Amino acid sequence: MTMIIMTREEMIKQMEGERILLDAEWMEENDPEMIDWITSNKYWGRGYDRKPDPSEAIVELKFDEGGVAYYANLETSPDKYPSQNQPPWGEDTWKDWTVEEIEKYWKKL
Repeated sequence: MTMIIMTREEMIKQMEGERILLDAEWMEENDPEMIDWITSNKYWGRGYDRKPDPSEAIVELKFDEGGVAYYANLETSPDKYPSQNQPPWGEDTWKDWTVEEIEKYWKKL
């Protein structure tokens, strides 16, 4: 069996222009720091008459040549993607990401 090894730059190039929508369960298993940051943010649950449970979160990541933008909402939102009705909650450049982090999201795409 031949193993294909991709470089960091090749994975990033393939991710550019893509976006991914992830539920809280996947985020908790694969990026608990990110889901914790989102659900402990002062904007989490804003506009709702209750404090939503973190398990109700959906997280959208939009990838471009400079890095990643993060959006979040409740899974019950009528908008398919959180980016449809809000600005990003945060942004990172690719230099902020390790190869392991890039590979994790690249494989999910």
